[in-house]
Amino acid sequence: MLNLPVDWGTLWLGGFCPVEALGGLPVRGADYAAHPPLDDRLTLPANAALHAEVTLEAAEATWSERLGGAWVVLVRDAYRARRLLHQAAGIQPGEWVGVPANASHDLAESVKHHKALLRFLDFDAHLRLAPSSTRFTWTQVVRGLWQPQNAIWLDCADTLPTPGAAERSAVTLYGLHLPDADDHPGALLVFSDEALYAEVRALRQPVDCPNAAQALAQCERLSELAEQQSANLAEVQRGLREAAGLVTHEPNRLALATAVAVQIPLESDVATFYAYVEQENTPVRWLPQIRPLHYAALGADGAPDHRGTATNLARWMCVPVGPDYTFEEIKHGVLGIVKAAEYLGVRWRTNPAYAAEYASLMDRTYGAGHDAYRPLFALGEAIAAGISHAVDPYHRDAASAQDRADAGAH
Repeated sequence: MLNLPVDWGTLWLGGFCPVEALGGLPVRGADYAAHPPLDDRLTLPANAALHAEVTLEAAEATWSERLGGAWVVLVRDAYRARRLLHQAAGIQPGEWVGVPANASHDLAESVKHHKALLRFLDFDAHLRLAPSSTRFTWTQVVRGLWQPQNAIWLDCADTLPTPGAAERSAVTLYGLHLPDADDHPGALLVFSDEALYAEVRALRQPVDCPNAAQALAQCERLSELAEQQSANLAEVQRGLREAAGLVTHEPNRLALATAVAVQIPLESDVATFYAYVEQENTPVRWLPQIRPLHYAALGADGAPDHRGTATNLARWMCVPVGPDYTFEEIKHGVLGIVKAAEYLGVRWRTNPAYAAEYASLMDRTYGAGHDAYRPLFALGEAIAAGISHAVDPYHRDAASAQDRADAGAH
């Protein structure tokens, strides 16, 4: 974790060597060994210390306290938790249930096995789910990467909850990520609807229960894990916003994000941008690689605008973050995106005024015809107006910026 604030806005100025040209080097070597991202830390360690003779009621009470007094039900796995909820809510055979166009296989199968029908929903450029006329709709946020909008049933089975979150949907599903040898990885249903909570609890049978001692141990490690992860997520997001100037998603307030989502600007070809980032050996994942559109969403009864939805999905990449990341590892996640944005002319896409000033600095530094930064997006009247430093939130002392440019960016 960081002890001093980092000036991301002027950390890397002065242009970069093109990839594979003029001795350009990747951000990190292919064999670089970093601390594990949160995705690899979610599962409770197999050697974790367990309390003896823990009851399920005690484990649930501890989880409830950790989550601000919410009603909770522990279940053996996420699939069974969904099935119990469908039964408790009284979903009828043949009834439509709304799900995202890229719903996970597990979520889709839990609806189908209840003999209900899938109503696939499109999402916009910011991954907001389209409205649904169905009685029940699942919102599914991949790895806690963005804040859901008006979700009633929220599926976050691929991550853990954020401790103490006051805002909750009627029902939120989380994974417990337990190493149980009987293949009961555990799931956590968190309710703000007391009647639905009571019905699910009544329907749960002994065979539906997870390992109580492991569930309690996972709860006990959550606070420290979440505190470290949240701090590193915030720093990576700040770095991407201030050094790359690209759109990122605000942190999810309900589920612990395992990465920071960054949007590829419309001026960039998706495949080209992603290829440049990967060539830096940046630890990045393309969102469609993690959760592509469900195959059934492409059919006649699928999502009405599945092509547009696929395009929206393809504009997002994820920069993995771990709770133990060092500043060097945080820089590696940020710099690869910065370099790709610089090469491809979209750096500081969210701040055209600073982009114009930076482009002017490159012209003064390297002269006409240089191969450094040239913005490919509309700068409006920024250059014609002469660029006022007073209105530039990222501006720093011009001489300092010039010194950094002369020194190079590596």
